[in-house]
Amino acid sequence: MAFVQVSNLTKVFGKGKEASAVLNGIDLSVEKGEIFGVVGLSGVGKSTLVRCLNRLETPDSGSIVIGGRDILSLSEKELRLARRDMGMIFQSFNLLSGRTAFANVAFPLEVAGMSKKGIRTRVSELLEMVGLSGKAGSYPAQLSGGQKQRVGIARALANDPEILLCDEATSALDPQTTSGVLELLADIQKRLGLTVIMITHEMKVVTETCDRVAVMDEGRIVEEGPVTEVFLDPKSPVTKSFVEVILKRNSRFLENGYKPGGRLVRLRFLGDSVSSPFVSDLVYRFDVEPVILQAHVDHIKDTPFGTLLMDMRGHAENVSNALESLRAQKVLTEVLN
Repeated sequence: MAFVQVSNLTKVFGKGKEASAVLNGIDLSVEKGEIFGVVGLSGVGKSTLVRCLNRLETPDSGSIVIGGRDILSLSEKELRLARRDMGMIFQSFNLLSGRTAFANVAFPLEVAGMSKKGIRTRVSELLEMVGLSGKAGSYPAQLSGGQKQRVGIARALANDPEILLCDEATSALDPQTTSGVLELLADIQKRLGLTVIMITHEMKVVTETCDRVAVMDEGRIVEEGPVTEVFLDPKSPVTKSFVEVILKRNSRFLENGYKPGGRLVRLRFLGDSVSSPFVSDLVYRFDVEPVILQAHVDHIKDTPFGTLLMDMRGHAENVSNALESLRAQKVLTEVLN
């Protein structure tokens, strides 16, 4: 069984005519040691899902098994102990304003009954891990947003958890700070071998960090799989909309009245094919004139990917042969006109 196994999970808020199903039959499997993303627009049930995992919310039906433990069958005492194995990182940091960075990280250790000496050692290690050794005595009001979230990460790691639940952990941060926090989380995951579940509405967070992703819409999972597959070949409309935002794929050329001289083609490629000279092949092998209208190269985690929007001009048979050659090279090809 997977490390996290969620089966037919449902959660309804309200009663009678006011009832609204926030989770509607969620099935989810997360393997031990992977970073799993759950992405969706606001209001589709992502945060409710993650709050059900540590039972801050209690679902109406279904099952949740984490590390072999049936979370929904635990007593209050058993649940308190189980939560020590679940670190939680919040969007709004949830730091105690009257406590220093050191004291905020120490709080769960105090609750767990660790000795003062043990707390000093553990908190110092954690603040160094998140790059805040020099901020131990600072209060939240004296810290930047990124520093506050690093304190939140250190606090989530205090009890040496097996799983880290991140609920929109970067949505309150600017892009540069977001990248730094994501790099930190990826480094911590590798170093400690944690299982991480990232709840987010930003596909960029998923592509930079996650191994696999589930896409949510209206309380359901509409698409799931390895990030590279879901990103490069999205199936559901909501997934396509996320991908289009990150690639800026809306064709301004068409909107501005551009008239293609040939076939308007969008190419998506991954890994080694990014550095393949296939554009020059179109010219020399197939006598096709490719007019590049839009290009984008980036990375999905450590794997390079790219997209091209091209106007492929030439004899119809030559263009068709060129497209078949691209498909044979595992380049995803979409003809738009």
